Amino acid sequence: MFVARAVDAALSRKWEGGGRGGGGDDGLEDEEGENVGVQILFLDGEEAWVSWSESDSIYGARALAETWSSTSHAPDSLFPTPLSSISLFLLLDLLGDADPRVPSYFRNTHWAYQHLSDVEERMRKLGLLETTPKTPFLPEKDKKANQFTFGFIGDDHVPFLKRGVDVLHVIPTPFPSFWHTMEDDAQHLDLPTVRDWGRIVSGFVAEWMELDGEVEVLGRAWKREKDEL
Repeated sequence: MFVARAVDAALSRKWEGGGRGGGGDDGLEDEEGENVGVQILFLDGEEAWVSWSESDSIYGARALAETWSSTSHAPDSLFPTPLSSISLFLLLDLLGDADPRVPSYFRNTHWAYQHLSDVEERMRKLGLLETTPKTPFLPEKDKKANQFTFGFIGDDHVPFLKRGVDVLHVIPTPFPSFWHTMEDDAQHLDLPTVRDWGRIVSGFVAEWMELDGEVEVLGRAWKREKDEL
């Protein structure tokens, strides 16, 4: 929701300045750009009823992936199914603890990880982030192709991954120490870290959407210059 709020004003200005039939250059005139968007999903039913397994876990994600893969669009649609319209599935999970370390899990989306890491690096240099961790949140920007393994963390992205969707999984390793304990509550969130994740992901989405101008970040205008962000 933070990202939606941050990019909404800039995206609205982009479309109002030209948009469909508006006569202006909004960067969405080509067929590919006309179909660029962001969809935010809140996936429920992740936990197992008895013991975590492929059939007893991630109920919401499995149901949605199945529905989106079996639902057909009109014959003249650019994408035959809702699932095929996903260019990148960005999964954010367990990002409330201080000093997170998020590895790059998949070689085929390491390019997206590098872009997200670049946004973090540039925002830190510009003084736009609150936290001052010893290592970046996203430290594996320079990870080599031969360093990737075939293992991954079981999470809501798996049903989409198995259907060929490109996934960028943003989850720290190790998990927060209070995960799945009675202390796993709002009082144990590190709010500067939470706000910085909002800024970093907002910057990533702004670049993905090719948005220029001002993006609202925590109630202040954040000027995004092309030569900086």
